[in-house]
Amino acid sequence: MFDKTFLKIICICSFILGAILGLIPVIPPLMWIAVLLQLFFISPFLIIYLKRLNIIKSLEINNCMAVGAISGFVSFVGFAVIFFPLASVLNVIFKVDSFLGIKVILTNFGFFIPMVFFTALLSALLNAFSGFLTVYVYNFFGKK
Repeated sequence: MFDKTFLKIICICSFILGAILGLIPVIPPLMWIAVLLQLFFISPFLIIYLKRLNIIKSLEINNCMAVGAISGFVSFVGFAVIFFPLASVLNVIFKVDSFLGIKVILTNFGFFIPMVFFTALLSALLNAFSGFLTVYVYNFFGKK
């Protein structure tokens, strides 16, 4: 279905996007905006970006849903790798109440890993659906 270089491009780009979105919630009012962007809009951005670079030759529903699922999973892992340690450090230094729950999550490491895994699966599912919608809208408006 995909070759290794294409998968590497998808994983690296989505990890970088997830890491960038992991920096945004450090400002507490922007936390939910960054989470919603990560859950729904990583795959449309990545699909359109790769289409403009001609890395994706044709937009097929199956391929773009797979790109969405891979990018959603990897981007949430990148989000978690950056956001959770940074939020716990900020909670220790500045005693920010918005990050109090994150301190509790990080102290219970047996809960942290499954939570990140299942949330990454949720992100993969939602981004696969967003990838489907991206292809549908792109093909609908491209034919007119």
